[in-house]
Amino acid sequence: MKKVLLCIGLALIFAGCTNVENEEEQTQPALSLEGQIEEVMNQHDYPPQTIVNYEIKNDFIYVFTDTNNSLNVAVLEYSTDSIEWIMDTTSIETISIFNPDYENMPVLTVVETKDANIVQVKVMEEPAKGLQYSKEVTDDYAIDTKYWIHFTEMKEEYADFEDLPVTHVELIE
Repeated sequence: MKKVLLCIGLALIFAGCTNVENEEEQTQPALSLEGQIEEVMNQHDYPPQTIVNYEIKNDFIYVFTDTNNSLNVAVLEYSTDSIEWIMDTTSIETISIFNPDYENMPVLTVVETKDANIVQVKVMEEPAKGLQYSKEVTDDYAIDTKYWIHFTEMKEEYADFEDLPVTHVELIE
C-alpha cells in the first residue's frame, strides 16, 4: 500500500511540475508574424528599422529592406511552426530572384528605377505591383524609392537561368 501511495504521490508531483512549466510557456506572449520576421531579419544583420515592406507568396515571405540607400530583399520560408532564412540579395535594381531547390517558390522579379517618369512596369506582359517608400536622410531631406514587384510561377528552364522574367521587363512612361 505504501508503494502505491508513493507512486501516486510522485505522479501528482510530476503532473504539478509539468503544469507549472506549461503555465510559464502560456504566460509568455507569442510573437506576432511581424515580430517573428523582425527577429529573423535582425539575426541576419537587418535591424527592424531597415524593413520597408514584406510580401507573402505561397510558403515564402519576401522582406524588402533599405540599407545604405539601396533596396535589398530577403527570402524566408514560412510555416506554422517557424520562419527560416533562405537567402538575401542586396543592391537591387532589376533582378529575378528564385532558388530552384524550393519546388513551390515563385520567381520574384524586382524593378527599381530612379526615373520619376516611369508610371508602370510590366513583366512578361503582366502589370507589376508598384511600391514606394521614403527614407529620411536629414530633417528636411528624404529619398523616395519606387520599385515594382512581380511573381511568376517557377518553370523548369529558369533553373538553368534561361529566359528569366527579368529579360521581359517593359518600363512604361
